[in-house]
Amino acid sequence: MDLTRPGQIARLLQQYGIKVRKAWGQNFIINREIVDRIVSAAELTGTETVLEIGPGLGTMTELLLQKAGRVIAVEIDPLLCRVLRERISHPRFQLIEGDALNQQFSSLAAGPYVVVANLPYYITSPIITKLIEEENPPQTVVVLVQLEVAQRLTAAPGTQQYGSISAYVQYHYDVEMLFRVGAGNFFPPPRVDSAVVRMRRQCTGQRPKNEQLLFRLIRIAFSQRRKMLKGLVAKEMGIDPKQVEAALVATGLPADVRGEKLTVTDFINLADRLEDWA
Repeated sequence: MDLTRPGQIARLLQQYGIKVRKAWGQNFIINREIVDRIVSAAELTGTETVLEIGPGLGTMTELLLQKAGRVIAVEIDPLLCRVLRERISHPRFQLIEGDALNQQFSSLAAGPYVVVANLPYYITSPIITKLIEEENPPQTVVVLVQLEVAQRLTAAPGTQQYGSISAYVQYHYDVEMLFRVGAGNFFPPPRVDSAVVRMRRQCTGQRPKNEQLLFRLIRIAFSQRRKMLKGLVAKEMGIDPKQVEAALVATGLPADVRGEKLTVTDFINLADRLEDWA
């Protein structure tokens, strides 16, 4: 059955008595070229363990099984799990029925792994944060997400889209937007366009003396993004404004800079200079 055709998907859903659940972000890809490009972007060699979140009807799962060493799929919808069990019988395929946000991905993969997924919009940010915070984070993440989210993940300092999630993700991964995907490539079509993002884990990037202080600084910087960073840090961290100003200048930043202007490297350098007072 060709599940890149809306009519075939509709018939399959009707056969199993499945109604599309908007609350679970169910929008199935109906363009095989898009599926091919997503899987190709993962640059699989045939030995990797791939974690697929929200496999839906298994269109991408089938291609992943041709390219990867093992595929673990996590699906929350019990009816879709039934479809997957009947459609895909493969010794290298494991289906986990449950909420991806409640899974310990490190335990499931038990070694290096790659994430490839058409992420439901409603859990995109929580899932990406969870992946980063895993004891064993994925080496590569290739995800189809809402265009607005993709723009935030890849945003540069000083742009409207740049925020705490941008800096946090870019600290851990090299992030790039690969291509946009129009709403017409899904069944049913969502109200917004999407994009494919690839994240490659940084292993040799600059690290701060105190990582938790860095993350706290990033959160503070974007809590009131139109205010000067000096005042926000002084208030939230209880540091003398003159000391904050001195730290900014020593880092090579203007005393009146706003947090939205700082690169990840700027945040790291500033956090290191603030550590003695924080």
